[in-house]
Amino acid sequence: MRPIVIRPRIQIPVLVVLSAVWALLGVTYFTSGDVVAERDWFGIVLGSLLLASGMAGVWRALRLGVVVDAAGVRVRNFASRDQIIPWNSLQSIDCLQVDVRAGIPLYAPVLHFHSDVDAVPLPTLGSYSRHAVERTVDELRSLANGTG
Repeated sequence: MRPIVIRPRIQIPVLVVLSAVWALLGVTYFTSGDVVAERDWFGIVLGSLLLASGMAGVWRALRLGVVVDAAGVRVRNFASRDQIIPWNSLQSIDCLQVDVRAGIPLYAPVLHFHSDVDAVPLPTLGSYSRHAVERTVDELRSLANGTG
């Protein structure tokens, strides 16, 4: 089975733009040349940290999503470590309401396990449209059953 990557359509471009702006803010510390010429170490360190964290943010945003392969489901988050869930630990995949934003319910696939581990929602694949998330859940179920 070839890996299938499911990515959020709106979240990635927004995070890439915000991270790029953050990195450009770091670059602006070096554009006048005064920071390096005067050996302003605070400015050099601050500019370098902003640049490095902005570039790391762009990288994390471009990796964002869910990877489905023969081993299981890998959830790639922006602000936390990747979470790997093997197929044999999954009991079911459901479409549930996981949040309310601006008074509108947000639906997302939720992975349930055989053990006592809490269910894992996938808000990265969430949507305000329950129908769109149900299609994603059906796709995940078919991949879990090996028919995808």
